[in-house]
Amino acid sequence: MERGARLLVLIAAGLVSSPVASSAARTIETRDAALGRVFGPDARFEPRTVYLTAAQVDSVRVLAGPRFETPRFTYWRALRGDSLLGFAFLETAVVRTMPATWLIAVTPAGSVRTVEILAFHEPEDYLPRRRWLDHLVGKRLSKRLRPGGDVDGITGATLSARAACDAVRRSLALTHILEVGVR
Repeated sequence: MERGARLLVLIAAGLVSSPVASSAARTIETRDAALGRVFGPDARFEPRTVYLTAAQVDSVRVLAGPRFETPRFTYWRALRGDSLLGFAFLETAVVRTMPATWLIAVTPAGSVRTVEILAFHEPEDYLPRRRWLDHLVGKRLSKRLRPGGDVDGITGATLSARAACDAVRRSLALTHILEVGVR
């Protein structure tokens, strides 16, 4: 393999970073650490890998918006003993030109428990602050769950606010279709 092709493979694998990407790239917390912090150290987590039917994908798009593309994903049910504490979804999306990963925790009743940023690869100026994320707590699935609707925008970080709200709506829609709607 020639040198240029090897370098491309290493960059794609994440073994070599570009100076531009590494200055903004930031992993904030691991999934397991965030799950334990959000649901408590004594919680146990059951991963569920789901293959949505075409009808379920259409339902998610109707409930959350058209930006739902993957019918296969994994989410976690959080339990303490026999008690259901809630659900956790990992959402990764491109904010402006780089990805961000959120953990969205949802209550058994289908409202937002918390939103945690696990990784954010855009410049720090675009990172939603904890105070803004806390405004999402308690929100339920709604078309108005977006900046300019039931959620305040973030000056200078409109795309981050939009991406976070999209991720929350998808997680709430999936919770409704897979868990809350079947009770």
